[in-house]
Amino acid sequence: MGNAITKNYEVGGQIASAGLWKIHRGTKRTTGQEVAVFIFEKNIVETISSLRRQTPSKRDQERVYEFLKKEASQLARLRHPCMLEVVEPVDESRTAIAFATEPIFASLSNLLGNYENLPSVPEDIRKFELDELEVQKGLVQLGKGLQFCHNDARIVHGNLVPDAIFVNAKGDWKIAGFGFSTFLSRDPNVPTPVEYWDYDHELHPYCQRDLDYQAPEYVLDRRLDPSNDMFGIGLLAYAVLNKGTPLFNTRGNLNTYRQQIERISQQRYEKLPAHLADAMTRLITREPSMRMNAVEFQSSKFFDNILVSTMKYMESFAEKTRDDKGQFMKGLLRVLPQFPERVLYRKILPCLLDELKDHALLPYTLPNVFYIIQKMTPKEFEERVLPSLKPIFLVREPMQNLLTLLEKIDLLHQKASGTVFKEDIMPLVYCALEPKNPPSVQEKALKVVPTITEALDYTTVKASLFPRISTLFSQTTTLSVKVNTLLCFLSILKILDKFTITEKLIPLLRNIKTREVNVSMATLQVYQEMGKYVDKEVIGNSIIPQLWHLSLGPNLKAEQFELFMATIQELSTKVHQQHLHHLQDLKKLEDQTRSFAANSDSTALANGGGSTLNDFEKLVGGSGATSGTTTFNSQRASSSENPFRIASDNPFSPSNSKESSLDMFGDMAASLPTAASTPMSFTSNTPVMKPAAPSMFGATSADSPVGAFGARSVTPTTNSTSSFQNHNGFGAVRSSTSGSSMATPTAATSSFSIPPMNKPLSSSSFTGSTRPPFSQPQQKPTGTPPLSHTLGNLSSASSAFGGFQSAAPITPAIQPMAAGGMGGFQSQQNGSHGGMGMGMGMGMNPTPTPTLTPSRPLSMSMMTPLQPTSTGMGSNKLGQNSAHKGKNSDLGMFDPFS
Repeated sequence: MGNAITKNYEVGGQIASAGLWKIHRGTKRTTGQEVAVFIFEKNIVETISSLRRQTPSKRDQERVYEFLKKEASQLARLRHPCMLEVVEPVDESRTAIAFATEPIFASLSNLLGNYENLPSVPEDIRKFELDELEVQKGLVQLGKGLQFCHNDARIVHGNLVPDAIFVNAKGDWKIAGFGFSTFLSRDPNVPTPVEYWDYDHELHPYCQRDLDYQAPEYVLDRRLDPSNDMFGIGLLAYAVLNKGTPLFNTRGNLNTYRQQIERISQQRYEKLPAHLADAMTRLITREPSMRMNAVEFQSSKFFDNILVSTMKYMESFAEKTRDDKGQFMKGLLRVLPQFPERVLYRKILPCLLDELKDHALLPYTLPNVFYIIQKMTPKEFEERVLPSLKPIFLVREPMQNLLTLLEKIDLLHQKASGTVFKEDIMPLVYCALEPKNPPSVQEKALKVVPTITEALDYTTVKASLFPRISTLFSQTTTLSVKVNTLLCFLSILKILDKFTITEKLIPLLRNIKTREVNVSMATLQVYQEMGKYVDKEVIGNSIIPQLWHLSLGPNLKAEQFELFMATIQELSTKVHQQHLHHLQDLKKLEDQTRSFAANSDSTALANGGGSTLNDFEKLVGGSGATSGTTTFNSQRASSSENPFRIASDNPFSPSNSKESSLDMFGDMAASLPTAASTPMSFTSNTPVMKPAAPSMFGATSADSPVGAFGARSVTPTTNSTSSFQNHNGFGAVRSSTSGSSMATPTAATSSFSIPPMNKPLSSSSFTGSTRPPFSQPQQKPTGTPPLSHTLGNLSSASSAFGGFQSAAPITPAIQPMAAGGMGGFQSQQNGSHGGMGMGMGMGMNPTPTPTLTPSRPLSMSMMTPLQPTSTGMGSNKLGQNSAHKGKNSDLGMFDPFS
């Protein structure tokens, strides 16, 4: 438009119309004030058809512009509650004429079904139906407005048509359309000039007086008088109650008008309310002297009811004293149910919200506000009421205000969304929980908390609500307040986290000094509920001791003491069951870990240390080693060729016969390389291998050392035909080869012979009971001598693994072999391999076995875990002499030479 209106206001969509005016929603740019913007677009005049010519003349266009500007300017000069308030004067631009007024809902013409100049009809206007009370209220307001015009402003409106009446956002009827208004002469003796009525077909009907609403003395007698408007308000009331159809239908024809005026005395108003029908006969009459004036119209019986009187009183509420307002608010609550909802929302509620500014009247005003709130939707509540309520949530004086608000907290919770409730309404509860408030307010707020916990989240409870309740609990000296704080704790336990309960709430309860029964019983409920959320350690260390302390209070009755005992027993049972289950789970976990570790080690050793390497070679090499190449793993390509093959499918299953365990040794011995047939013999002059110091894995015995991972029996015999055998814990047997001495003679042994290496080992070489390779060590029998009696002379240079060291130098020196398994030894003299890896197989060169001479100290490498053997009264598993007296059973853990 390019005028001052568009510069100062943000113009929105069209909301209503009135004749040539288009009414838009507007907002002031600087203050955000809501307004209604009346806009007349000048190009509309060019489209108006005429009976005489297609387009109106320039003069006719100017007449329309002048009429519209006069209509707005005259309205701006009149200031009254029943006049449409102008907030921005009329402004004309090249393309439009506009001015701004207070916000409106629609024109009365729109509400009666006339949508001219309204392209898109809003849904709320289309479905709007005027209630009788709204008509009564509106007509009273029109009568009051005419009273102001006639008595104070000395002006006659002259055209009271539906397009000249507007309904604002509060539902009030406002008078506008003063385009035909005329100011009365100030001198009673001088008549007011009258413009002769003449219908001009060149002008738009809106710019001419509507003959259907004109008084006969003006049209026929050319007399201008305030009574003209009273005749017009009677015709307007008839049209409103007749759904927009006027009493006269002249279509601008003067003759038709005369005919209908002549029959006016015969008119009956049977369809109208009885009291209004009486008023109509005194308004729509040919003689002006017989008509009601504006004051009499307002006092007619049609408006004599409690609802209209209530609204009339509220319109002058600002003029009343505080005592009068208080009395009115008390009685208003009884009549509110009789008002239509639209009247409550648009008329009563705005007036009540305005009175919230007077804090002294809050106890009387708030009950009426809450009655209307309960009929509203949550959206309507948040938009219309909550902004006015928020400032009073923090008002402490009078305290009755807080009590009234707290009583309706459930209603506020119901009407507000979760976020709005937490941010805008919860400050009311926080304010009421302050320690400086009277106990009555605190107690009321505490009783509210359990009812609203469902609407609160963890952050709100922990950061805002719980600290305030805790502070009040610590500082209050009122018994009822303390009990209610405990009940609040009970209601929010399900929201609090374990840390807050353990570190803040439990210490708070522990500091309770009073032993009053109600406090103790409320505390019992808190502890009982707390047991559902905290760990067993907290229950056992903090809750149960405190319950015992409270249960011994001197004021408790027997049944109350029984409640304490039942709770203590229940919580104790819970701790018992949970902790027992915890310990059982730990034991199962330890057993599973031990079993898994044992199975993993046993599987790896029983299958051979090189099994992983063997599988890897098969994986990367396809069919294994290339032809013509002999490798360590190629010698174990099948189970039939495997020297470590055992009879059972499960390498860890115990054997049921001596043969089953001995076959394993026999198979392995058969695969050993041949050696000289002459056996090695030791004489009494041969240096003796003395036992070393106790190993880190267990004690060693001079007779039968035991390793940390199992026992191995190394038994020299006096029988030259007996074989010196080394029975390890993994079912493998190794024999002494060149450059190695694997036997440890006892003091009773003077000499023994080692048979040729090519002699197979048989079951006949063993006597006594057999034992599975992985059986557990036997318990020490009763009467066994102390360990110190069984140990020989220990050397300070013993290995950390509990091995033995030669007392005299042995030549050649024994070094760990570079290949062929872990824990083996290699002779520096001839390079022969005499050691066996831990479950990895044999890797030997078939070279002659040199004579072991005591020239250099024996060098030890890695020890192999051995398996303990069974000992009997006669010979042991490896044919040990009975002179050992069963000391093998007293062995600890032993790792001899591998």
